[in-house]
Amino acid sequence: MSSSSSSSPSGAAAVLAWSIATPSKPLPDVDLIKRICIIDFDNTLYRSPVPSNIWDGPSIGILRDKDRLLGGGWWQTPSILDATIDQGGQGQDATSVSNRERRFPDRWNRPILDIAQRINQNPHTLNVLLTGRNRKLFSKTVLQLLGNVDFDFDLVVLKQDHPQLGYEFATTMDFKKCFISTLLNHYHQTERISIYEDRHGHSRQFRDFGDEFNEAFVQGSPSQPRRHNRLAQAMNASERPPPAKLFKRVCHTSYMLHPETTHALLMKFRLKQRLSSREVDFFGRYIPIRMGKCEPLEIERLGGMGARVQFETVSFGSYSNYIWAARVRPVDSGVTVSTMNAVPTIILAKRTDGGERFLQNIENWEDVPPGDPRYLRFFATVGEQLRLQISVPRITSQTVGVGLVSR
Repeated sequence: MSSSSSSSPSGAAAVLAWSIATPSKPLPDVDLIKRICIIDFDNTLYRSPVPSNIWDGPSIGILRDKDRLLGGGWWQTPSILDATIDQGGQGQDATSVSNRERRFPDRWNRPILDIAQRINQNPHTLNVLLTGRNRKLFSKTVLQLLGNVDFDFDLVVLKQDHPQLGYEFATTMDFKKCFISTLLNHYHQTERISIYEDRHGHSRQFRDFGDEFNEAFVQGSPSQPRRHNRLAQAMNASERPPPAKLFKRVCHTSYMLHPETTHALLMKFRLKQRLSSREVDFFGRYIPIRMGKCEPLEIERLGGMGARVQFETVSFGSYSNYIWAARVRPVDSGVTVSTMNAVPTIILAKRTDGGERFLQNIENWEDVPPGDPRYLRFFATVGEQLRLQISVPRITSQTVGVGLVSR
């Protein structure tokens, strides 16, 4: 990859202005670098925490949106990434070490880290960590994480305003493209650039960007982007919006299975051995009574919250490689149970692109009597599946628009 532009005398300083790391050695000379390797941070080099299924779907969307919550969203909150750092651990006994390993699992993507370490030994390759994480918020955390594995990149670049022009980038991709352009204009003898990125959309955009850069380079100072978003943020900075509300929502009331029971069911019916987790979601965690919350009288008839019932498997069925389920019944025929389905049913697995509606399409159920290797007796407990939900007041686009016009 090359361009017709030669590097300016201040090219190295312009490149270093993007990096948060104090280099252990000067940047390599321009004529020395033939390859540039750029590695993304979140879920490429490091398995960063993501919102779990304790949140409902819309709330996960709110958490991921940096503009919906005061102070930013999930990816703008340093304490979430900080929580993955083990601040202690020295002089611990074996039990303490085991507990600590459970609390702080290894989040490094070792194959990518190995690639970065091999590249670092090549004097003709520039090694760069590039992430859309905010420079002001995450510099300390990212450097501490890298220090824990004793690994140095030539450049560690976090999202910031343009170092020379001072404007704010509208998107993470705009920021990354601008930095890569600066890098390629300085190291103009580069023959190859490799980018490791977990998001398919970004990968496509990087390929398109590389093609465009190779086709032509237009000289001239970059035009300053429109500042509507930044002006709107400044205008509203003194007007604190109403606080978001966090509350619990009952997703469904069910007979809840112990995790060991779930594991036993999936293994007995050999679903995890036969199906790919990339195409199938595994369940087997409950026998649904009803969606949402039950009336108190109904719960009382079932023995109250926490009541335990022993079930046994009756039959197994599936539909067109879309859904797999087991029918069960109480071991004690005198026990009163209530379930959403006429026959108590546990959905064991379903395709990621399929819905629970396919359960009704299962016509052929294979008996699983006592003595069958798949037969299982287990206890289930009456309980509620909760989800956390966020309610955020919206600021209408009309309000922002009026403010901009008035300026």
